[in-house]
Amino acid sequence: MRKNKIKIGVFGVLLLFITIFSLNVNSSGVSSPYWDENPMYVQPGEVKEFSYTLQNMVGNEDLTMKVELEGNSGIMQFVDKETIYSVPLGRSNVPVMVKITVPKDAKEGDQWDVGVRFTTISKNKGQPVTIGAAFSKGFKVIVGKPIVDENINTEISKSLLSNQVIGFLILVVILIVLLIALKYFHKKRLNQ
Repeated sequence: MRKNKIKIGVFGVLLLFITIFSLNVNSSGVSSPYWDENPMYVQPGEVKEFSYTLQNMVGNEDLTMKVELEGNSGIMQFVDKETIYSVPLGRSNVPVMVKITVPKDAKEGDQWDVGVRFTTISKNKGQPVTIGAAFSKGFKVIVGKPIVDENINTEISKSLLSNQVIGFLILVVILIVLLIALKYFHKKRLNQ
């Protein structure tokens, strides 16, 4: 009876450990050279092309992703006519080309919110059917020159470091709890 309790306790702690760390696992992802804290700066009449990059580094199957423009700014469009992309397992470099066309009469300080929605889909008898995660990547397009902040690299480094430290501390706490639980159940077994 007590051996079963020990097994259940150890199994519970391991299940908790696996659950906590599986929350950070994404089967697909999108990277972009622009985001909320890193907007695109442009000049009136300027045309800029860039790409979002689709990736599929975790899991056991290829993905199909549908892309759609978000917002109604009118300055963003896809370069490719196709809006459904195949993302094979293990690939981290499938480009989605996008073009920003700034009006010639734009004034310094004008800005637009632009973005793209990415949805994983599967095909059911040839018809696309949405089944997976959907997420958006957006940013601001601002007419003017970029504001140079010398502290931004320091802030990004501190942020990355603090995320790594927090992850490490969570791992240490879980391991300590696991060791205490194992020691407790082992002591109980010896005292019988």
